Amino acid sequence: MKKVSNRNLYLLAGCLLLVLLISCLSPFFLGDSITKVHLGNALQAPNSQEWFGTDAVGRSVFARTLSGGVQTIVPAVGILLFVTLVGSFIGVTSALIGGKLDRAIFLFITAFQSFPSIVLVIAIVSLLGVGLQQTVIAIGLTAWTKYAYITRSLTLRLKHEFYVQSAKMYGNNFWNTIKNYYVPSLFPQIVTTMTFNVSTIIMEIAGLSFVGLGAQAPSPEWGAMMNDGRTYIQEAPWIVAFPCIFLIGVILLITKFGDALQTSVNKNNQS
Repeated sequence: MKKVSNRNLYLLAGCLLLVLLISCLSPFFLGDSITKVHLGNALQAPNSQEWFGTDAVGRSVFARTLSGGVQTIVPAVGILLFVTLVGSFIGVTSALIGGKLDRAIFLFITAFQSFPSIVLVIAIVSLLGVGLQQTVIAIGLTAWTKYAYITRSLTLRLKHEFYVQSAKMYGNNFWNTIKNYYVPSLFPQIVTTMTFNVSTIIMEIAGLSFVGLGAQAPSPEWGAMMNDGRTYIQEAPWIVAFPCIFLIGVILLITKFGDALQTSVNKNNQS
């Protein structure tokens, strides 16, 4: 059973890497077809030459959908790595130092999490201005609190464990204690949280682009493509359908990978 579980985990990880690789490499192979305008080919239904049809200005929906993953998935991964590092550092440091600093940081995190994250993101974007870069900054400024809260809670529990309190007896300084005792215990929980959180970040990027606050035309970002195509939803539904299908497919794939990873982590902890 464990071999089957690990096989599924590796298969899903390979699929995710393949999707990411295709998204990153497609702009180099598809070239001008991503942004080149052909008004004579506007609103063509899917056919043998244009598999996903064309949009209102004759651009290939297939080329734009494949290349759009770069502007949806890659920023989400970048945000995820940033907020994980920053949030985890703040959470662990706060719990280890303790005292008034820990209480102040905990109150700040609690106050931050009392507001819906999407509301804070929209507020920050409205201050910075619309665009994909501003969206990335806004999400990065709000998403770190989840990791700070999780790592703080786990660190507070771990610091009272006997083997952690005895670390100094074995010649471990402050940073060696974190590396040798805290990181191995925190890492599985952090990684599992990351796999589920990246789906939320992808949805936020696409959602903000869909309402006009994220990536702007002529960007092939999936949310922006759906925003461009919603005017023609009745006569050319493929403009919205294909980026939507790819977006849902990637999120489902990530969710399945997260489930498989969590199952594997739980089995390893029990064994």
